[in-house]
Amino acid sequence: MLLGFKYRRIGSFLIDLAIVRMFAQLGIQVYFGIVTYLGKGAGVSLSLSDNITLPVLLLLSVMVLLLFIGVYVGYHWLCYRLLGNSLSRYFLHIKVVSGNDKPLTQSRYLKREFEKVLLCVATVGMYMFYSGAQFVAFGYQPYHDKRNHTKVVDA
Repeated sequence: MLLGFKYRRIGSFLIDLAIVRMFAQLGIQVYFGIVTYLGKGAGVSLSLSDNITLPVLLLLSVMVLLLFIGVYVGYHWLCYRLLGNSLSRYFLHIKVVSGNDKPLTQSRYLKREFEKVLLCVATVGMYMFYSGAQFVAFGYQPYHDKRNHTKVVDA
């Protein structure tokens, strides 16, 4: 497998993450604005000595991560509907195909993308670096591709 293809594949994921981050940042700002507005309207304030502060901050963080995952899957749903692929894969001339006899459906494609971003968020980004290093150094297929029986090829 050519080294240029490997870097295009890893680069497409990073480009997709950057695009999604732009849209997710807007959603996160709106979310925090609503939380701040509701906090001021209800007269609720948090200080570091309150017992409820850490659970509330944890809830806010989890909600931000869920919002990011939702925006990521929504972005891929929209791109799949319009282009049949993500925007970065379209421009880098690579595509996701089925690794077995079954056709690659939209639900299977979205399940693959959901599992990929979930693994990245759950491992605080380490999955992205680990699977990328394994793919570049040894040509090992990433876990989300093995699990969903898909592979990425030149378009």
